Amino acid sequence: MVEELKTLIELQQIDSQIISLKQQSEVIPSEIKKIDEIILKFQKDLENENKKLVDLEKKKKDKEREIDDLNEKIKKLKEKTSQIKTNKEYQALLQEIQKVEENIKLEEENLLQMMYEIDEYKKKIEKTKSDISSKKADLEKGKKELEDKIKEIDQEIEKLKTLRKTITINIPTEIYDEYKELMKKHKGFAVVEVLNSVCQGCFLHIPPQLYVEIKLNQSIKYCPQCGRILFFKSKENKEEQKATSE
Repeated sequence: MVEELKTLIELQQIDSQIISLKQQSEVIPSEIKKIDEIILKFQKDLENENKKLVDLEKKKKDKEREIDDLNEKIKKLKEKTSQIKTNKEYQALLQEIQKVEENIKLEEENLLQMMYEIDEYKKKIEKTKSDISSKKADLEKGKKELEDKIKEIDQEIEKLKTLRKTITINIPTEIYDEYKELMKKHKGFAVVEVLNSVCQGCFLHIPPQLYVEIKLNQSIKYCPQCGRILFFKSKENKEEQKATSE
């Protein structure tokens, strides 16, 4: 295989790897963002649960104040008994005291129900905290793995770029400029294989005479339709490439 064509094939392989790695790297930030959004939702859910608990605690205190006020009212009503002069007034006062006592009993039952609900809600919040903590730990672990993956990809890309520089030095400027134009035009695929007489870039059937010349790999040939640089991968080429990759 002519050296220039071999170098272009190698360069295309490196650039394809770089493109693939960049595509992987570009997807990862969106995955990290999704994890951050889930964690934020967990935190907001917990905040909402805590707000509900605060509201319940406030209602409990309000109820306690109501009961205190009713007890104070009874105290004052009982103090009036010594001032009552008629039996009718006395009976009316007793009825009022009884009514307030019944109200106190009802409110105390409501208070007990509130206290029970608060205890149950605290248990619920503790369980929610535990569940969120566990899920958050898993999410943070996944996020860390993705962040490490980005670093690994960046390091691999830098290695490939360094290797790329050593290769491009050996390519004539005119051919390299042409390669870059083809890369830009065909979204990263400037050099493609011809397989069974078909260009693997645009899938045009290559004319017989051109196909024979391409199979020789003795000079740079172009696809008549898409303009990509073409090469033929013989059995020996494939075995050599396989050995290199292993």
